[in-house]
Amino acid sequence: MATGAIQASVSAPLPAAEQWSSERALYQSAKSELATGAGQRYSEMRAQLAHYPLRIDLDLAVNLGQLHHMKANEAREFLNQARGTPLASRFLVAYLRHKAQDGRWKSFLGAIDTPPEMPELQCYYYRALLATGKTEPAFKGASKLWNVGYSQDSACDPLFSAWMAQGGPDDDLIWSRALNAFDAKNGYLIRYVKRFASNELQLDLDELAVVYQRPSRVEGDHHSHRPRHGDILMAGVARLAQLNPQRAYHALLALTEDHSLSDAQVESAKSDIARHSLFAKRSPAPEAWVTQQVAALRRDKLTVIWLRNAIAESEWQAVQQGLQWLSDGLRSQDRWTYWDARSREALFVEGSGALFGKLASQRSFHGFLAAERIAQPYQLNEMKPSVESAELSGSIWLGAARAQELLALGLREEAKEQWQHTLNQANFSGQMTLGMIALQRGWSDFGVDAAITGGNWDRLDLRFPYAFWKEFQSAAKDTEQDPFALIALARRESGLNPLARSKVGARGLMQLMPATARSVAKENGVSYRGVRTLYDPQVSIAFGTSYYAGLVERYDGNRVKALAAYNAGPSRVSRWLSDSQSVDQWVDSLPFAETREYVQAVLTYRVIYRLRAGEPAMLLTQGERDELY
Repeated sequence: MATGAIQASVSAPLPAAEQWSSERALYQSAKSELATGAGQRYSEMRAQLAHYPLRIDLDLAVNLGQLHHMKANEAREFLNQARGTPLASRFLVAYLRHKAQDGRWKSFLGAIDTPPEMPELQCYYYRALLATGKTEPAFKGASKLWNVGYSQDSACDPLFSAWMAQGGPDDDLIWSRALNAFDAKNGYLIRYVKRFASNELQLDLDELAVVYQRPSRVEGDHHSHRPRHGDILMAGVARLAQLNPQRAYHALLALTEDHSLSDAQVESAKSDIARHSLFAKRSPAPEAWVTQQVAALRRDKLTVIWLRNAIAESEWQAVQQGLQWLSDGLRSQDRWTYWDARSREALFVEGSGALFGKLASQRSFHGFLAAERIAQPYQLNEMKPSVESAELSGSIWLGAARAQELLALGLREEAKEQWQHTLNQANFSGQMTLGMIALQRGWSDFGVDAAITGGNWDRLDLRFPYAFWKEFQSAAKDTEQDPFALIALARRESGLNPLARSKVGARGLMQLMPATARSVAKENGVSYRGVRTLYDPQVSIAFGTSYYAGLVERYDGNRVKALAAYNAGPSRVSRWLSDSQSVDQWVDSLPFAETREYVQAVLTYRVIYRLRAGEPAMLLTQGERDELY
């Protein structure tokens, strides 16, 4: 056995997976034995695994079966042993739920020092305080939990009932929750809270509910002014702005004349109207008024939308003007430095050359664009790894070791969870050491995670590994595509994690939707064996490459359009094209932030991959630069 190396020091370098082969086999036997009951044979096996990283997994299973009789100090002891693994929080949730459901509130409180983060467990926490005589903090917690724009977890019901019996929410709190519900588009909750309100507040809640259903009621409102009437009016204007910014604009003008509204209320309403006007195809507020609000409010999110519209319309003087409304930090970003230079160039204003020159030294989409404009080579600015790396210790060592063992057992998702958990706990030096371990052992996406978590954007060796390179080369050859473009696409889509799954259901390295995979299979006359196959790198790369190649062909070799379509769909790209914009204008004014960043990232990543491989690279082809979008 290799336990000697493990016992020597937990700050030693992580042993190779082969060194734990004997313990791994014993662990699997112990796990099987545990399934039949933790008897003498299991105990003997567990004793031999005292220094094996997955011993914590066995102990978790045992402890979960002993929750009923477990005391708080015993729970804390296991939590300390499991520190550095996701198993600690998993166990704590189970322990707290069990003690809450058993009504053992002292045991519940004895295992934690601060309120839990989960709303459900927060409900139990304040119920525990109430049960142990700490009424004031319990009810203070109840009021905070109650004041949300949605129905709270049912675990809070007994807490809320006790709170209500002792007076419950006052009118101010009830009104606050009603406004939260309005913002959350929860009309039912506005009506629900009415039962707790005073007679006077009930009148306001009735009016709020009516305005929620019919926001046009605020147009020409001449009701008598009550303290909460301004809130109703501004909530109605905000909702009307979503439907018809122009009508909301006129309503606001009339309301500010007839009612006493606070500066904060009016400013918020103006921001809502301006924002929706910038997106509106029909019925926006007057353009000059919108511009006036953007200039006055100086809110970066609003200014950026306004600037994108100006860029799309080639309104270069407006771009110069709008850049002055950005915060200093945002204005200094590569994107806006580029558009400062670009608009100066279009206006024949001096300074564009110096800005392009400065920007060309940056490794970014806009830095590469600038380099192309002044015929300068791209700059990678790569940070080489340090010769010496920090040793791992304590919980960081345990987390890395546990991730390695889970990978050895084929439990990649669990390993990924552990790896990210460990990265989040480690300091910068530890994160980079973990990244080097991943790189050396071929855990490509784990290395990417280390660089991203550490914010070390210059460690290109970690950020851009050549994972599944043979598969990408083979797929590229079959479809006459650039393999560097394909791996760049996968790097953006999944971070090179073959088991990646998006919120909308895209799967695998190339993040294909099942419907897209079926369509690709049918077009190519190959079999599609279900969504699980999309987690197979070879299948994902083959299908994703075929789909991408079809899009490139559809757009006559234009990768910019093809990438936008890969991310947002061809139908949207068709709506976005007007044959009136240059490529840089079109990409930076795409309506979806995700698609903008996606197209820019994949094109940039391809350049990085090619340059690091010693291959020539161009961000855009001549055809892509010359075409109007």
